[in-house]
Amino acid sequence: MFEQMKTWLVSKFRNKKSATAVAEQYASDYYRELIQSQTHLIVQLEAKLAAYEAQRSNSVLADIQQLFVNQTNKGIRKYGETVRADNLTPVEWCQHALEEHADSMVYLMALKKSLEESEADGLETS
Repeated sequence: MFEQMKTWLVSKFRNKKSATAVAEQYASDYYRELIQSQTHLIVQLEAKLAAYEAQRSNSVLADIQQLFVNQTNKGIRKYGETVRADNLTPVEWCQHALEEHADSMVYLMALKKSLEESEADGLETS
């Protein structure tokens, strides 16, 4: 690429020395910008990898991530697709969320009752 650019510049400048200087400056600027852009991408990738590793080493976050994967797969099996923003109206989304939270409250209440019974029986829960 550098040689092609230099040849083209020589034809325009009619002076090989000037063409070479311009080509070298252009190449220098080009490679500096390329390295800077790649360095920025490398820094972003390193940050993402660090976050991923921190998440993987935290069993709670890893379990939550796996839960999302499992729920997504379940939704695809059941509905043939993942959640889409355009398949429900805002009111329908609110209703759906309320129903999901109602189910969550039932599960939490059942767990709480079970823990209370265990504590009443003198068993440790932690």
